[in-house]
Amino acid sequence: MMKLKTEYEQLLAVILEDLRVCLQYTPCRENDLLCFMEQYIKAPTELRQTLLPIIRACMDGKEYPNPYVLYQHYGDQEINLLEQLLRGYLQDMQSCSDKEFVLMNLIAAINDLQDKCCGQLIDNWRKDHLTQLLILAAKEQHLSFAISIIDSENRW
Repeated sequence: MMKLKTEYEQLLAVILEDLRVCLQYTPCRENDLLCFMEQYIKAPTELRQTLLPIIRACMDGKEYPNPYVLYQHYGDQEINLLEQLLRGYLQDMQSCSDKEFVLMNLIAAINDLQDKCCGQLIDNWRKDHLTQLLILAAKEQHLSFAISIIDSENRW
């Protein structure tokens, strides 16, 4: 049990760290300029004028806003909610007699969170790690068909 908890906590920490790293922004003028230019090209004509001073500031090395903020569909609140769900899952798998129900409820909650985040919270790398995490706890509780439940129920 202690080994499971340690392994589970380590895998959970890796997933959460990856999610949080994506929220950290480090300015890079060249990449930022490309991002602003893409926004300019895709923007409706009436909004383009508001982007020009930002593009100019980026070109001139002056202060400018994070160009990627438009693409961030999740934040600390969503990461914290996912963490709560996953910590609760381990406890629920140990205490609840209907393990399949616990797993299906968790997947439904993660699906809802993924939808709320426009499909950006769980990417392919995180999906693989999240699946490992869910299976780890399920195997400990002898839920041998967990992978088929995960594969059939998840939308991430």
